[in-house]
Amino acid sequence: MSIHYAKRRLRRIFYADDKTVIVAMDHGNYLDRPMAGVSDPARVIRETLAAGADAILTTFGTAMRCADALGRGGLILSVADDTPVAEVAVEHALALGADALKVILYPFTGNRLHQANCERLGMECARWGLPFLVETIPGTFTAGPEMRTPEKIAAGARIGAECGADFIKTFYTGSPDSFRIVLDNATLPVVVLGGERAVDAREALTQIYQAMQAGASGVAVGRNIWGHESPAKMTAAIASIVHGNANVDEALRLL
Repeated sequence: MSIHYAKRRLRRIFYADDKTVIVAMDHGNYLDRPMAGVSDPARVIRETLAAGADAILTTFGTAMRCADALGRGGLILSVADDTPVAEVAVEHALALGADALKVILYPFTGNRLHQANCERLGMECARWGLPFLVETIPGTFTAGPEMRTPEKIAAGARIGAECGADFIKTFYTGSPDSFRIVLDNATLPVVVLGGERAVDAREALTQIYQAMQAGASGVAVGRNIWGHESPAKMTAAIASIVHGNANVDEALRLL
């Protein structure tokens, strides 16, 4: 029964082509300054879902406050994996109507408890038929270049898979050939994180295009959507690549 429900919930995140456009809006949990793009999350949620986003990745507080805006869009609840949050995370995700639970895992830091907590959440999600997304960040977000090689990113993705993930969110490695190392080693669908705000829209869309050409299952983009002057147009441009097989120039025409 739990497997059946997990598949059903994944269908609200991944479109019929098994690809997804996720708008990442969980930054309020850790940003050290206000950011105008997420000051009105309900508006961004409505606009981006209408423009072609498949799911919203956000926090418990935003999910509660913006239930009406979420409507029928997919909801991925972002939580911490340490106790006591882990003890109630799955229960509250299900109560909110979430379609997946997401945690961040920092492989190769030597923190075995962190990894064990992640695996524990994976087991709880499997028990209740709630899909599990693990965002794998080798080292930490401030790690050096030795933690951003294709091999490290691939190994980190595999650790996330072994913790029970249904899909992985991680870095694009910079080229289709090197990213295939990640895809092959992950053994699961991989969505590419958007990362820092790009210099311009072409840079952001080029990375997405290359990742999709390499075989990514979609993207989870935050700053490059809600930080854009028109989140709806940027979402539509990204969706045209992910779901419509558009090239970068075709996507740029939608901006």
